[in-house]
Parts: sequence; C-alpha cells; structure tokens
Amino acid sequence: MDLRDASLGDIAARLLELLDEQRGAGAAGGVGAAGGVGGDELLGVVHDWEAVGRASDAARVWAAAEVEHESRRELESDGLAYRHGFATGKKLLAATANVSERTAGARMMLGRQVRSVTSPTGLPLASRFPAVERAMFSGRIGVDAASVICRTLTEVVSRVTWSKAVDEAELRLVDAATETVGADATPRFTVDELARLATRIREHLDPDGAEPRDAVKQQLRGFSYPKVGVDGMARGRYALPPLQLGVFLAAVDSILSPRTADPEAPRAEGDGDAGAGADAAGDEGSGRGAGAGDYVVVDTRTSEQKLLDAVMALIELAAASPAASRLNGFAPTINVHVSVSDLEAGRGVGWIDGSTEPVPMSTVEMLACDSDMIVTLFGSDGGVLNQGKTKRLASRRQRRALAARDGGCVIPGCRVPPSRCQAHHVVPWVSSSFLAGRTDLDNLALLCPFHHATIHTSAWQLEMISGKPHVREPGWRGRQNPARAAGQQRVGRPW
Repeated sequence: MDLRDASLGDIAARLLELLDEQRGAGAAGGVGAAGGVGGDELLGVVHDWEAVGRASDAARVWAAAEVEHESRRELESDGLAYRHGFATGKKLLAATANVSERTAGARMMLGRQVRSVTSPTGLPLASRFPAVERAMFSGRIGVDAASVICRTLTEVVSRVTWSKAVDEAELRLVDAATETVGADATPRFTVDELARLATRIREHLDPDGAEPRDAVKQQLRGFSYPKVGVDGMARGRYALPPLQLGVFLAAVDSILSPRTADPEAPRAEGDGDAGAGADAAGDEGSGRGAGAGDYVVVDTRTSEQKLLDAVMALIELAAASPAASRLNGFAPTINVHVSVSDLEAGRGVGWIDGSTEPVPMSTVEMLACDSDMIVTLFGSDGGVLNQGKTKRLASRRQRRALAARDGGCVIPGCRVPPSRCQAHHVVPWVSSSFLAGRTDLDNLALLCPFHHATIHTSAWQLEMISGKPHVREPGWRGRQNPARAAGQQRVGRPW
C-alpha cells in the first residue's frame, strides 16, 4: 500500500491487520501471546503502537478543535453543530465520534490551547502554547503530557502577566517530556513526573497563588455519605486537600507500615530452625522465621481491603476514645438484630442498623466478643424479647491484664500490639458451657482484627489450658500439632 495515495480508512484497516497478526489471531486462531510477540520484542511493539497512538490522538485533538471552531456561538444557525441538530459542538463531536461528552470536552479544551489560526490578513498566528503544539503534532509528546503542561501554565497566566518566564517554562517542560536517555541527555520524564515538575514550576512562577489555590481545594473537600447498592455494598467518594491527605496517609501508614505490627503479612513462628528472613532478638536472641515444618498464614487481602481495614481500625480506636462524641450520652454503638433461636444455635444471620444486607452469625459472634453493641433479640413471632447493651466486653483492668499476659495477638508470628487487638472469647459467649456469656481472663485471648475475623473459619485452633491461651497450628502433612502456650508471660513457671 502506497501511503501517499491511501485514505485514512485504508490506513486504519491496515493497522488492524497488523494488530491481528501481532496478536497471533491469524496463525493461532486465538488471542494472546500464542503465535504473536513476547519478551523484549513486545516492548518494541509497545513503542511502535504508542507512536501510532500519539499521531492518532493529535489528529483527534485537531479535529475536535476544528469542530468547536465551526460550531462557535457567533455563527448562530450557520454553525456546524446547529445545522446538524446539536446545541453545542461538544455534543456533536460526542455523537459523531461515539465518545462521552467528557472525552469530547477534554479534546476540545486541549485543541483550543494548541490551535494555530490565520489572521484576516492571511498571516499565521501561533497558538497559545506553540512549543506544545509543535511537539504534539510531530508525535514527540502525547496528549497526556500536553494536557499537563497546558493546564498548569494556564493556571499561572490566569493570575500573573504572561512573560518570558512562562515561555521558558513551556520549553523546559516540553524538553523534559521529550528528551531521551543518552550520554549528553537527561532521562525523559514520565507523565506523573512531568506533573510534579510542572507543579514546582507553577509555584515558582506564582508563589502568591498558593493561598487562593488552597482555598479552592478546601472548598472542594468532602466525604459523601455512603449509599447502599442493590448488592448490599456501600459506596461513596471523598476529596482530600493536601493537608487532610497528609494526616490521612500518616494515620493509615502507622497501621500498615511493616516497621510496626504488620497486619498485612501474618506468619507462623516455627519450632524448627529459623528460615530465611529470621529476625534476631538481641545479639544472641533466638531467631524467628518460617521454619521447615511451619505453617505460614498467607494474607490474601488486596491492597484496597488492607487500606479499608486500616481505616476501620482507626475509626474503632477513635470511637473507643473517652474523647469521642456521644449520642444521647452513649459512645458510638452498633445495633444488631438477631433471633434468639439463631443466636443459641450459632447459625442464621443478624441485621445491622443502616444496612440492607444481613451479616452471618460468625460476624455477630465476632462483634459480641469485643464490640460495644446493642443486641435486639426477637422471638419466633417477631416480638422483641430483649434489648440491651452487651455485658460481655472486657473491662479496662482485664484488657491491661490481657496485654501483660498475651503481649499482643496470640497467633504465632503475628506482631500486632495489644492496643490494636480485640478480646476474643475462646469459648463462645453463647454456648452450652457458658450460655449466659462469661467474660473472665481464663476465657479471653487477644487477637488482631484479621485473626479475630478468621479464627472460626481458619485451621488455627485456640483453647484455654490452666487459664492460659494455647494455640494449635493447622495440621501439616496429616500430623496433629500439639497445643502451644501463647503470650509473653514472664513471671512464674516458664512451662
């Protein structure tokens, strides 16, 4: 195909043929790497297709700018959009290109910044950002980098007079986005790195703009009240200005940091020789790690799940604080509805105020162990049998004693400290042994939120022997592991 004589449609069709060949669909009859490319060759393919994409994106930005210009308001009924039955050029472009109005608007906004025009006398007039225009329409930078530069410098010139410093900043940003790695060249900035550099340049050019910009961010801050969907999951959105983001990250990182007790990677403590990654306790202390016969607990939570668990841990700590806000004189309290028959049988579901979806009985039992909640018991006829604040919570003195005895989560290898642990009833608070619920030290053990939520569904076994928590590891290769004393008690007999 002679590209000089080919139409854009022909070129697009040929590109799709190349894509089909590289995907291996033609030779292998499927998709993916089979019959296609892989390894280092794949990176070259990525580079080539990105070059094609930059050319295509630049053309779409140009076309969007022309549609906007041909549909400008002063043309009235002669405007392109009006003649085709659309109120604005953005709506016309969205319908014609089959893209969202948001995408159409973004293309038009960038196109407006880099559109060269011809004066009434026939002389060319440069665009607002000529360096960006040249780089984008020559394929040296993509629309992401171009948008970052134009948006940031537009913020500057909206407050300060256009000067040579702004022109120099544009050139520096374009150079940062296009320079390649070499003996006499600096590495090309990624788009994220370019955005950070652009922010620094903006603050240098307009130092007095920091206050009003922050004021705008403070006005945009917010946390939407969660809305429960048909699947029972509550979703919302939040917007954090820099200061609040810093506070949020510092608080969350204090829980997720591996330098503190790490809820992300609970692991077993071995009887045998310490494996790789053992950490020494002092100069001559015994090593701890994954030994040859140890059972290692794998935390399968996603990063999003870990972050939510950290946020909930912070909320629970704040709610338990004496300084927490009170509602009708009471600290924040969960109200759980459950039938007495399900409660005694240990099956069925419970209902939490504010949620349209039930929770399993295992969650109710976990909450009852170490949550300040109100249980509303219903009889078989739907009548309320009892409602009251639970009396099964460990007292402050008991928690101090548990902290001294257990030293944190009792599961081997877990290093969550007592301050972030929950008091677990080893013998369930509703059982044939303790039907009324008994909260004594000889029936309590500290568990971190992760292990507390999974103790009833995991292979770990927890039992009390002579008033001390003992942990039985999951069976390994069919063997029955003995129960081992947990905790850090250092007074009295060591066995």
